[in-house]
Amino acid sequence: MEIALQNDIPTYSGGLGVLAGDTMRPATDLELPVVAVTLGSRAGYFQQEIDAEGRQTEQPMRWEPSNYAE
Repeated sequence: MEIALQNDIPTYSGGLGVLAGDTMRPATDLELPVVAVTLGSRAGYFQQEIDAEGRQTEQPMRWEPSNYAE
């Protein structure tokens, strides 16, 4: 249920989401009649950072799904 559409839209967390997005982009370029469904949540995703001592820290990734709806 995840698909990578844009880097700033947190609807994926790994490789399968990227693969799904990579599948959809050529389909739309070819104007094929396809539909993709994903979950859109305002919470749960974070930006991972590694500090100078090698520790992971997380910063919440805030976004508004309605800004991307057409």
